[in-house]
Amino acid sequence: MTLEDKPVVAVTIRALVFGVGLLLLTPTAWGQTGPTCQQAAQSWFQVSWAPPTGGVVSIIKGSVLNDSPYRVTDVRLQVEGLDSDRQTVGRTFVWAFGDIAPGGETSFVAEPMPGAVSYRITVVSYDLVSLGQAS
Repeated sequence: MTLEDKPVVAVTIRALVFGVGLLLLTPTAWGQTGPTCQQAAQSWFQVSWAPPTGGVVSIIKGSVLNDSPYRVTDVRLQVEGLDSDRQTVGRTFVWAFGDIAPGGETSFVAEPMPGAVSYRITVVSYDLVSLGQAS
């Protein structure tokens, strides 16, 4: 290594150390997915929606109630369109609006699916924000 190469090596090492330090200081979100999430979601969240009393479903509007002790965000719902035999004719994913405090509620909307006469809507993922106060 020559004398001219030493400043380049020093700058590269400093950049690497800075990058690793920055990575270690960056906060991470605690995301929930998979079977454990599904079990918690079934007991922590209540999803509801009411089909229109007459006619065609033009939009699916519903709500999500958070019965967990946590403030949550990025609540993702799976909307399955079902035919008259309760077979899946379509599937889409939508987000609930905003954070949901413990005991709090928010809403979601989804487009109807061709051939669906009913819908099954479940929470499939969410991110924990913190232990929170009930709203």
